[in-house]
Amino acid sequence: MTNAVLGGRYKILETVGVGGMSVVFKAFDSVENRYVAIKVLKAEFLSDERFRRRFLNESRAIAMLSHPNIVDVYDVNFEGDIQYIVMEYIEGRTLKEYMDFTGIIPENETIGYIKQTLRALRHAHERGIVHRDIKPQNIMLLDDGTIKVMDFGIAHVSNFETITMTDTAIGSVHYISPEQAKGQQTDEKSDIYSTGVMLYEMVTGELPFTGETPVSVALKQVQSNPRRPSEINPNISRGMEQIILKAMRKDPGERYQHAKEMLIDIKILEDDKNWVFDYPDGPVESQPEETKTEETPDETETKPEEPKPEKETVAPPKKKKKKKKQSAKARKWRHIRNVFLSITAGIFLAVILVLIGLGAMFTVVEQLNDDLIELPSFVGQVASEITANPKYNNYFEFTQESRYDDTIGAGLIVEQTPEPGNYSKGTTVKLIVSNGKRTVTVPDVQGWDEAQAIVKLKQSDLLYETIQTQSETVAAGKVIRTEPASKTTVPVGTTIKIYVSFTSEATRVRVPGLVGYKEDLARQILLNSQLYYFSVKYQYDDFVESGYVISQSIEKETIVDVSEEIIVVVSLGSVADAIANGTYKPEYNESSAFDDYYDTGE
Repeated sequence: MTNAVLGGRYKILETVGVGGMSVVFKAFDSVENRYVAIKVLKAEFLSDERFRRRFLNESRAIAMLSHPNIVDVYDVNFEGDIQYIVMEYIEGRTLKEYMDFTGIIPENETIGYIKQTLRALRHAHERGIVHRDIKPQNIMLLDDGTIKVMDFGIAHVSNFETITMTDTAIGSVHYISPEQAKGQQTDEKSDIYSTGVMLYEMVTGELPFTGETPVSVALKQVQSNPRRPSEINPNISRGMEQIILKAMRKDPGERYQHAKEMLIDIKILEDDKNWVFDYPDGPVESQPEETKTEETPDETETKPEEPKPEKETVAPPKKKKKKKKQSAKARKWRHIRNVFLSITAGIFLAVILVLIGLGAMFTVVEQLNDDLIELPSFVGQVASEITANPKYNNYFEFTQESRYDDTIGAGLIVEQTPEPGNYSKGTTVKLIVSNGKRTVTVPDVQGWDEAQAIVKLKQSDLLYETIQTQSETVAAGKVIRTEPASKTTVPVGTTIKIYVSFTSEATRVRVPGLVGYKEDLARQILLNSQLYYFSVKYQYDDFVESGYVISQSIEKETIVDVSEEIIVVVSLGSVADAIANGTYKPEYNESSAFDDYYDTGE
């Protein structure tokens, strides 16, 4: 397919990956002027309805998601016999490749990756999507430490057809939950188990269960308990071991019930490495049933006492003397008994009549219910499939309205009226259908005054950032160009860079590049460039050596006034090294974003 063009805009450049059911290509999008990844269903599976449904399931799943830690989807299309998904193109390597290269990953670094994974899962689970194939092979690691969860090929979406265990990739058996291995129903707790296995592998460098065949590994997932991670790597914290073993409980009810719940524990451990949680460290052992042998002697001891009342009930000789008195009492109690029986019979008859009445009423209600049709929930499903299905359109009248939605993919149902329930035949059902993310065309403001261009962008629901650039051909204060370029289609709210011309003046200078320089040298470079208003902040970084510049607030080569303030961020080195040296101070990390630090969904 090299050099083929899909959809009139996606030119296939090269193959970047081959999976069990699809091929992934790198392509260039001529409309958006960017590289994209295109996943195409293999030709040999086009005639297999099972694989076509699975591919459509992935399309539906990722179209409903939008999160910084999930690979973004731009387009889903069917062109002739070709089915394909257009996604964000990512330069990086899988977490599995990184683990194979490094072996054991330091606990602090592991926490960073797992936090991002759990945030992605929380986003998916809140939208009714269970990934069901979480493993390091399906997680991309970018150079800046960001992770992206991908491959929702066997995801389970609420109200969509589920996929059985036999459809999972054979390489996933090391990460599947016990209920998946047994072919039972799965939910978000299955993703929690797989995350626990992945966490186990990251901190120990080993998988919890291995075997000569996939079947033997699957059996261990169901029947065996893993070795304690601390037996393999004694350097991990007790809290980390507790989190791993809780996530890997065989019984789903004993695991974390939600990604958010596990994320909160990860954040607690990140703040205090010595934290110990109040749940068991190891697997829950089955308790033997209590015996009742001690009760038997008590029962046998009471048996000899039972005949005693019988001896006391023997009639004494005085009985004949009280015969008249007891006969009168007998007649009195006989009268009371007859009255009681009469009242009881009346009540019993009344109850029978009430039950007969209720039975008749229920019969009428059932007959009425026979005329009502069940209306299920259609939210999240494809509107065109629902309205074309005789199972529904023979009984209900459908009307549609559309609106843009940032979380639900185009063509999927966002809302319905009335709500699910039983309704009479011919009831009108209104479906609100998503148009996907609202987009807008970048207006052509080249040659406009800066103020006019800003107003135009605001009217188009776009954000803006002005960048002063020296130009010999464009008058000062006029727009040279925009990025993205004019007439490009972008989502509403995109930040557009406006490059504005200015004449050469002594008060304006070009910002030098500082990233990678030692702090002292970076300071001197700023002073030499007449940029005297700058501040230095410090933060821990596992990838940049202590004392070197990580980032700068204004990009290099940008033309600014000499009075412009620049913020330079300098590395304090690895957190692990700081903890080992006893110099770690969480409050010293001035540049960490407070909101992101506590982003657990609270």
